[in-house]
Amino acid sequence: MDLRKVLIKNTDGKPCVVTTAFVLGFAIVNLKLILSGFTIKEVTLSAFTGGEYAAALGALGAIYVMRRGQHSKLKEGNSEESS
Repeated sequence: MDLRKVLIKNTDGKPCVVTTAFVLGFAIVNLKLILSGFTIKEVTLSAFTGGEYAAALGALGAIYVMRRGQHSKLKEGNSEESS
């Protein structure tokens, strides 16, 4: 199976693992928030506080921003070398 077919494309139109991980992480964190406190077949999902939510999204956002910054620096370095 070609993994590139499953990955979400970044702003350059290329499949990106970081963007895909960010989107999946965001969806999972929000699903956990929505389902927190629910009981499903005698299993109660633990509460998800605002602090835990902020920490999870903050970590996801930091990873995404750091990776995008690194990508920008790499693009700048390549354009300087080709000049």
